[in-house]
Amino acid sequence: MSNTLSHPYAGHCLCGDIRFELQGEPLTLYACHCTDCQRRSAGALRLSMWVDRSALQVLAGEPVTRTSVLGSGRTRVSRACGRCDTDLWTEPPENPSLAILRPGTLVRHRDFVPVAHLFIRSALPWLQIPGDTARYETKPDNPKELLNLWRQARRAQRTGETGTA
Repeated sequence: MSNTLSHPYAGHCLCGDIRFELQGEPLTLYACHCTDCQRRSAGALRLSMWVDRSALQVLAGEPVTRTSVLGSGRTRVSRACGRCDTDLWTEPPENPSLAILRPGTLVRHRDFVPVAHLFIRSALPWLQIPGDTARYETKPDNPKELLNLWRQARRAQRTGETGTA
């Protein structure tokens, strides 16, 4: 994370039809290696950045809403670009104040570093997880751990300490 990083953070979809700003600080950022996230991302992992939903402001375009039912029976509501199909964020129905942003849609996405890796039991064997990053075989017993890890990392960033958590 860059020492000069501050909001608002600009973001957009692949084709540029949808432009938005994150007008507040992220709450946390983690990488999930569960097989559902691997399949959904068509990759090795999926990054999830928790943000206050009210801090997401669409500046141009109109994201389409997609609703699906997960294997667990939970409903998933996501926002995406109808033209290029970029997944922008999800809005958990059970937590209406939260959005889970896909940080790769942010212009300065390289400035953000995950503070934890979840479901490492499913991580692909060739993927190297940084040694100083929190790891969970599945997920933390209390999701607030992820929020605390993020706050610690941001505090360390402001004071010039090294390490992520």
